[in-house]
Amino acid sequence: MSEVSWFGASALALIGLCFYFVRKIPAYLALCSLVVVGFAVVTSPLPVRDHPAHSVAEWLVATTGLALCVFGLLIVRVMLIRSVSLRLLRSIQEGQAERMNEDIGGRLADMRGFRLIEIREGQCELTGFGRLVGGAIGACYSLLRIGT
Repeated sequence: MSEVSWFGASALALIGLCFYFVRKIPAYLALCSLVVVGFAVVTSPLPVRDHPAHSVAEWLVATTGLALCVFGLLIVRVMLIRSVSLRLLRSIQEGQAERMNEDIGGRLADMRGFRLIEIREGQCELTGFGRLVGGAIGACYSLLRIGT
């Protein structure tokens, strides 16, 4: 294994630890950004003339992969934080019905903020953009056979 691979595996382990232990999104992003930038600086193939082309490509792929891993785990973190199902189960377990209403209300507020829904006559309705997003997600679920 090359030096870039060893550093990449170490950086990936640090990113995993950050994901596991750091619950706040800004702190997670800051720490993971430090890890990715640290990896990029430590393994930088500059000056390019001293390194063969394949090491530059390896460095570029590894750095991009680490950045995309951070982004993917960020999406997972947001999904875990905002999951209504998980919050509802916790509220039911703790016997806090009023908290369930707050969680659902928070999700509806998020959807209004992203212009996915609008409230008409006390009822939530999808906007045109909401229908477009819902259709795209439905198509992705069908293509990937999620939920079947």
